[in-house]
Amino acid sequence: MRNGTWLSVASAALLTLAVSPAWSQGEPDKKPGDAAPAPTTTATEATPPPVAPPAVPTAAPTAAAATTPPAAAPQPADKPPEGDRPNIHHGPGKAAPKVDRAGDFMDTRLTWTLGDDDVLHATGLAYPLSPNTSIGDRTQYRLFFDNLNSRFSGRENLTHLVMYKKLPGFIPNLETEAALVMRVDMAQLSSNTGNLNTAFYDAGSYLRLFYFTQRANKEKGLKDTGLDLTFFPLDTDRFRLGYLYDLSWGGTAAYINQSMFPRIRGGAPGFKLQYQGQGFSVFGGIKTASITQVTEVLSPGTSEVETIKLAETNYGFLGGGSVDVTDFLRVDVGGGYFQQGTFELPDVFGQRVYTFGGSGRIVVHQNMPVPRSVDFLLYRNDPNNPQIMFAPAKYTEGEFSWAVSAEVDRLEQNLKDFDVPGATKLQPATAGAAQAVVQSGYLRASLTGIYRDLAFVVRNQPGYIPFQTMPNDAKSDPEKFFAASTDYYLAGLRLTPGIGVGMKFPSTFRSESTDMFGSTIGRTVVVREQGNISILPLGKNAVPIVQTRVSLRWDISEMMAAVIWGQYVRDNNATFVQRDPNEGTLTLRTFLKPDFIGFGASVQARF
Repeated sequence: MRNGTWLSVASAALLTLAVSPAWSQGEPDKKPGDAAPAPTTTATEATPPPVAPPAVPTAAPTAAAATTPPAAAPQPADKPPEGDRPNIHHGPGKAAPKVDRAGDFMDTRLTWTLGDDDVLHATGLAYPLSPNTSIGDRTQYRLFFDNLNSRFSGRENLTHLVMYKKLPGFIPNLETEAALVMRVDMAQLSSNTGNLNTAFYDAGSYLRLFYFTQRANKEKGLKDTGLDLTFFPLDTDRFRLGYLYDLSWGGTAAYINQSMFPRIRGGAPGFKLQYQGQGFSVFGGIKTASITQVTEVLSPGTSEVETIKLAETNYGFLGGGSVDVTDFLRVDVGGGYFQQGTFELPDVFGQRVYTFGGSGRIVVHQNMPVPRSVDFLLYRNDPNNPQIMFAPAKYTEGEFSWAVSAEVDRLEQNLKDFDVPGATKLQPATAGAAQAVVQSGYLRASLTGIYRDLAFVVRNQPGYIPFQTMPNDAKSDPEKFFAASTDYYLAGLRLTPGIGVGMKFPSTFRSESTDMFGSTIGRTVVVREQGNISILPLGKNAVPIVQTRVSLRWDISEMMAAVIWGQYVRDNNATFVQRDPNEGTLTLRTFLKPDFIGFGASVQARF
C-alpha cells in the first residue's frame, strides 16, 4: 500500500481520537473537582477501567453544517438523539433502531531504555551479543519468569491503530461489530532492514455477530447470553488453545517461531463459533493455512516424474468450553487437530504430518478475575464493555484477593520414526503449569512453576530433529522452572519496589557414542527454545540457571512511569568455541564465565 494511503488512515484515526473518550489509561474524561485516581502499577492482565461515556456521534452533513446549530431540545430517555439513527427507511410504522457508534482508538506504548545486560563479558563472547551500555531495548533484559502470560516484555515501542465500529443488526437481538487492527513495531521500522512484514502487520482484525438469547440483568445477577460468531479474515493468532501464554499452542505467528503450521505462507484466516451461557461457554472453530509442500507430478508430454513445490491448504480444528462450577471455581477444557503439510523425507514422502491434543485448567479465585492472556483478547472500543490492553493494576486498600490455577497440555505429533525406515510414529509432548497470585491491599506476590518436556519446547518445529521422533538410544530432560516475585506500592510516594527470582532446569538432548579407544562419551545439548541451543563440552551435563532482579517503579502520571532495575544471571550452560592453546589448530568448545550482571532504566508512556 502506498505511503499516502497509510497517512490517510493515520490521520483519520487521530481525528477520531479527538472526539472519542480518553483511552490513555481507560479512564473517563476528568471534570473539575474530581478526586485523584487510585494509584496504579503495570500488570499483564487487563482490568476493566470505569465505564467511559460513548463518543457523541455526528449526524449526516447538511447544508447548514457550516453554521453553529441551535441547542438541541432534550430527548426522552427512551428516544435516541437524531444523530444516533442512520438514514435508513424501515417501512411504515417502524422506528429506526438505536445505533451505538463506538469510536476508533489507538493503543500505544513508547519506551526509552538505557542499560547494559552484561557488564562482565567482552562484546562477542556471548550470544545474543551484548554491546556496551546503550539506549534501546535488548532481548537479554527479559528474564525467563517475566510476563509469562504475554508475548511482550512490556518495553516495546508499539502502536495499534484500531478502526472499530459497532451497530445493531436489522434482525432483532442481533449485534454486529468489526475492527481493523494494525500493529506498528517502531523498533523494527527504525532498524532500517526494509522488512515491513515484521514492522507493520495485522494484530487480530475481525468481524463479529452476537445474537442475544438473554439480556443482562444486574438485579437478578444475570449476564448476557447468546451465540457469538467471530470471523478472522486475515489471521487467527489470537485464537489459540492452552491458557498460560508460554504453554499455548495452535498459534500462527511464524516470524516468532510460534506457528503450528510449519512452512506457512501468509496468514491463517478462520472463524470461531461460541455459545455464551450463564456460567458456561462452548466453542468451536476452524483455521486454514497455505503450506509449501513437495509434490510429484508427471512432466507435461512425458512419462517422467517431476518434483515440484506448491502451496496447499491445510486445516486446523479447535474446540472446547468452560464452566463456572461456583463463583470461585472455573474449569476449562479444549482440544484441537492441525494438519502440518506432508513429509519430504524419501521413505515417508507425501505422508501427512499432523498434531492433535488437548488442554485443561482449573482456577480457584476470589476477588480476582480468571487469568487470561491479553494476547488472546479482541480489541474492542465498547463503552458498555470497556477494556484496555495492558491495563494498569488497581489497588483497593484493605481488600484481599487471590487466584490459584493449574494447567495441563498434552499433544501427539505424527512424525517419521527415526529408528524404523518408512514408518511414522506418534510422539507425545507434555506441559503443565501451576500459578498462585495474591494481592492484599498494596502488596502483590506470585509463585509459578512450569514443566515442559523437550518435544513440547519444540512443538512448532515439530520434533527436536525436524519432522522426526526422538531416537530410541537418545535421552532427554524436561524443562522445569520455579519463580517467585513480590512488590509493594507506596501510595504516598507513588513508588513500587519489587524483587523477582527464579531457577530453571533447562531442557536437554543427550546422546552417547564410542571413541576410537572404545570408551563411551556423552554429548549434551541445552535447548532453551526452538532455535536457541547450546552444545556443551564432551562429558558435561546441564546445570540449573538462576536469575534475579530488583526494581523500583515511579508512577509519574496516569500514563507515564519510570523504572530502574538491576539483574543477575548465573548460567553455566553457555559455551563458545576457541582454539586449543596447546595444539594451535584444534578447536575446543568451552564454557563462558557463568555470571552475567546487568542494569537498566526505562521511561514509558502508555496511551
